[in-house]
Amino acid sequence: MQRSIPSTFATSPKSRSGAAVGVTWRGFWTGIFLSFFLAIGAPYTNMAMHSTFMAWDFNTPGAIFLFLVLIGLLNVLFKVVARNGVWALSVAAVALGLYLAYYLPQPQIDLFKPGLWFASFLVASVLLNAVLVWHGGSLALDRADLVLVYIMLLMVSALCTMGMSQQLLPILAAFAYYGTPQNQWQEKLGPLLPEHAILVDDGEDNRAFFEGGEIPYGAWAEPLLWWAVFLIALYATMVAAAVILRRQWMDRERLAYPVAQVGAAMVQGEGRGLVNRFFKSRAMWYGCAIPVLWGSLEALHQYEPSMPNVNLQWSMPYFGQRLQLRIIFAMVGFSYLINTSISAGLWIFQLLVRAESEVLLLMGLTSKQKFVYGIASQPYLAYQGGGALLALVLAGLWVGREHLKRVFRKALWGARDIDDGDEIIPYRGAVCALLAGVATMVGWLWLMGVQLWVAAVFIGLALLIFIGISRIVAEAGLAAVRSPMIAPDLMIHGLGVNAIGTSGVFNLSLAYIWCADIRIFIMALLANGLKLVEDMTRPSRRVVMWGVCLAILIGAVGSCWMVLHMAYRHGGINLVGWFFEGGPSTVYNYAVRGLEPAGVAWDGLAFCAGGGAVMLLMMWARHHVLWWPLHPLGFAVAANHLMDKIWFSIFIAWGIKRIVLRFGGPALYAASVRFFLGLIMGESLCNGLWIVIDYFTGKTGNRVFIIG
Repeated sequence: MQRSIPSTFATSPKSRSGAAVGVTWRGFWTGIFLSFFLAIGAPYTNMAMHSTFMAWDFNTPGAIFLFLVLIGLLNVLFKVVARNGVWALSVAAVALGLYLAYYLPQPQIDLFKPGLWFASFLVASVLLNAVLVWHGGSLALDRADLVLVYIMLLMVSALCTMGMSQQLLPILAAFAYYGTPQNQWQEKLGPLLPEHAILVDDGEDNRAFFEGGEIPYGAWAEPLLWWAVFLIALYATMVAAAVILRRQWMDRERLAYPVAQVGAAMVQGEGRGLVNRFFKSRAMWYGCAIPVLWGSLEALHQYEPSMPNVNLQWSMPYFGQRLQLRIIFAMVGFSYLINTSISAGLWIFQLLVRAESEVLLLMGLTSKQKFVYGIASQPYLAYQGGGALLALVLAGLWVGREHLKRVFRKALWGARDIDDGDEIIPYRGAVCALLAGVATMVGWLWLMGVQLWVAAVFIGLALLIFIGISRIVAEAGLAAVRSPMIAPDLMIHGLGVNAIGTSGVFNLSLAYIWCADIRIFIMALLANGLKLVEDMTRPSRRVVMWGVCLAILIGAVGSCWMVLHMAYRHGGINLVGWFFEGGPSTVYNYAVRGLEPAGVAWDGLAFCAGGGAVMLLMMWARHHVLWWPLHPLGFAVAANHLMDKIWFSIFIAWGIKRIVLRFGGPALYAASVRFFLGLIMGESLCNGLWIVIDYFTGKTGNRVFIIG
């Protein structure tokens, strides 16, 4: 065999940045297997192991950890053995031998162990790689393939736990199991059930799902089919919206995309050498060491309580409240990458709105309404933040109106002067998907008994909120963020049951499945993923769309398969308490409360309008008043549950960045970025390493980095 780099890499076309730009089947091979592993592994770790959550927020530690394993271990291995066919065969033989020696003696193979699937992928890959090496190729991935894999992992992260599967299945089964004469679900909500089976009833109150037993597949077939129609339309709409807005956000407004910088740094470090250049940065390793050491002490403390651990959470009095002071390393890392005006706005508005909350209490301005998500403790602030978020989105769409006109001109009339060849799908396809998706969702709700105008307004509001949170993630890099107010609350409590009807209340309450606890969803992650395709050829960008579709399918089916079987094997009530009891009970209790006669909440809508007006005023000031210091984006997300936990980390990053820029200038800032990327990598690496250790030792309940 010739000891040289395979021709695949020697002749790969390069962009001006030196990136290989062609997506190959190797990227799909790796992306499909790692996507499936993440789809089943993330729910397994938090259900069976009660371990760290790896796919709950936009920081996606599970995706980052698997990508680090890919570029730091697997890709290096494939490059090394590509130099000699004997090495490739030897590695394949050893891997196959160890695999068979471990699994053949076992009396029964457990298909629900993620380790089995990863080991199978590894053995299959080294065997395939050996064949390729003998034919002058290799399974090692170049930059374009790595981009595809990373985007696929992002898509799976949006679906495999918090984003879909662990919300959907328990809620569908909970109505029959938790309904009692005391909570009056059957009495008040039973008559509102549509004639189509959208909830699960196995004839035995779904006891087997929550307590363990055999899976009644027939009982699940029709409800999952109905929800698949709706969710496919939702995800198609999100993908289309991300594509339509990409050029406006990326090229015209030049948003920072701090979350995307993590993947970009890892991908751009890949080159002709064996080791990814990202791993050669000392600053990165210094930053990485801090969360790894602290997190390891926390993990070891779970094994041996005598091990010391360092508390990084405090509180202090603030206007009659307790203000949380928490250091979250990844949040410090992400926040360091954003503009200081934005970061200042985030933490200053957090303090101002928290003070406003106390002022409202002192003035006796309290609402009788009760919310669960968003700013649950102060409904008026929820309305205010909701109005500010909607104003932010609508103003952004108005600013981008020329771009949107061009998109629709290209889609509807095929304008030749408009080029959409750099998008992952043509504008015509994106607009058709958007319109068809919205029409399908509205029609689905109407078919279930919701008035047509209510369904249309509700879907419109939900999409505006999704766009708003996606914009905040793209511009401010908030890797953990919630909407201040969710669409069901704004419709049910804002307009009242007298306007939307009892059937509307029930069906919009079920929308909690997909638009209530939206800490992670496809649109925001895809918007960041599209930032990574800039160095690709146009044909390769279109190939990425196939990867997105595959990842959505794998993430949805794989995670539902794991959640369903884990629930019936162990009993859902023994798994994650919130997903299998608290969250589902919230949905139906919320629906029962919403049936109480109520008109339009004019006081709440006044705060909503006021929040929107203040947001528009501050946006105007930012562009027309030179001395205006704060970015208004922080006003839209202030005082919600997650901001209470991360604001101090944002403040720390803002302070450090101000000092660096003041005394070191842009050069020192550019040199310091790797350190803060290391903080992000360190959290993901520490989480992943301890999950692997706990998996083999059988340890449960070992949670390291949890935002809350």
